[in-house]
Amino acid sequence: MPSTEIEVKHHPKHLWQKITTVIANLCFACAVMGVIITLIYIDDVTEVYKAAMGSITFISFAIGMVLKSMADTSIPNLKPDKD
Repeated sequence: MPSTEIEVKHHPKHLWQKITTVIANLCFACAVMGVIITLIYIDDVTEVYKAAMGSITFISFAIGMVLKSMADTSIPNLKPDKD
């Protein structure tokens, strides 16, 4: 019995996806640095600075997650075949 599934060809990653991967990795690195800096200065700063450092760390991680998912998406070729 023949298979009814259509094989979808996925192109290699586009340039913008490669750039997005680099930016996502930089965001993850910033999030890690934010955690380290927060842990180093946890006793030396006020609650306001701790909250600011925590929010910057969270935003960096969240942006990295969004950009990484955009970069890892497999985009199929949706152009119709030329006969």
